[in-house]
Amino acid sequence: MLKNKLSNAFLELAPSPMLKMFQATAKYKNLINLGVGEPDLDSPPEVIEALKEAVDAGFTHYPPMNGYPDLRAEVCNYWGDFHGLKLTPDEVLITSGGIQAIYLVLTAFINPGDEVIVTDPCFPSYIGQARYVGGKLVGVPVYEKDGFVLTAEALKTHITPASKLLILNSPSNPTGAVIPRDEMEKIAKVVEKHDLMVLSDEIYESYVFEGEHVSFATLPGMAGRTITLGGFSKTYAMTGWRLGYLMGNVDIMRVLSVLSTDTVMGVPAMIQRAGVVALRDCRGFVKDAAALYKERVDAVAKLVNATPGMSCVKPKGSFYVFANIEKTGLSALDFAMKMIEEARVIVTPGTACGKNANNFVRISCNGTPEVLAEAFKRMTDALSGKPFVD
Repeated sequence: MLKNKLSNAFLELAPSPMLKMFQATAKYKNLINLGVGEPDLDSPPEVIEALKEAVDAGFTHYPPMNGYPDLRAEVCNYWGDFHGLKLTPDEVLITSGGIQAIYLVLTAFINPGDEVIVTDPCFPSYIGQARYVGGKLVGVPVYEKDGFVLTAEALKTHITPASKLLILNSPSNPTGAVIPRDEMEKIAKVVEKHDLMVLSDEIYESYVFEGEHVSFATLPGMAGRTITLGGFSKTYAMTGWRLGYLMGNVDIMRVLSVLSTDTVMGVPAMIQRAGVVALRDCRGFVKDAAALYKERVDAVAKLVNATPGMSCVKPKGSFYVFANIEKTGLSALDFAMKMIEEARVIVTPGTACGKNANNFVRISCNGTPEVLAEAFKRMTDALSGKPFVD
């Protein structure tokens, strides 16, 4: 009976393969988690202190619905200084993390049947959210031999009259791909020719190890048709704070602000006050975190390539390694389950990120060198028939 009452978007939901993994992890101890998509660093102490001070100062009431003006001004300062993206505070909307930000954009732009173009593989939330708003997800396969970089040529072959929104994600979750400037410029020409809107998810902008981060809205002709997503979760190790933002055309921000007001009634006041301190006073933290994760990504890439049955191309950004496990003969989910059950190591199966990744797993580069070495020792042992014993 309940099924007859649900929205059509939820009638065909099947149990996620990830649910099977989560249930399995509950059975075991001594797990090393290389599956979680967040830094294992603590939030900066000055940000934590700012939150306490804000609570003591009475920031416990409704905030401005689009965000405090000084927080939006600091967002402008950050993106202007680091990425040459020139903004005014009216072009910034503070959101409850990046996930809400994505949903706001999809809700505002996608009618039933409109096509949302993403790379395959991509960040899993794009897949579900596009479906929830009635959009048709169109995945453009990206390949290991190309560094998982989306090309303008590949994009062109997937555009139809129903195409409306392109979601770009550079640096990429899960692949770590960074789209070079020359390819970004070619993509921009395709976008303009086919009159697409673009959601540029730049949540990993501070984690670029080779090349440069190109903010898509800075390219010629793209400012008016690009909504840029940024946030605090990855850059400042603030995943639990749920603080993000969107940047773009003033008229679009007004619409998204109305939607945000009707769904969350503003981001908690004290968290926004802490966000001001993060942007203003924690640039050293960002630099140090990026250097640390470059070391870890380099180390994990070497460990992957030294593990029988596994290989990878070294990612140019993010803090993930997208490891090829085809030579093990296992599917992505079977490999991930084997690692939980026989190595007590959690990795993310590539199939959570799209149809084009059944031979891959995503590895988050979290942990000390000793922890990472232990994780790969366990995985190597499991692959050679020697399961970990608690």
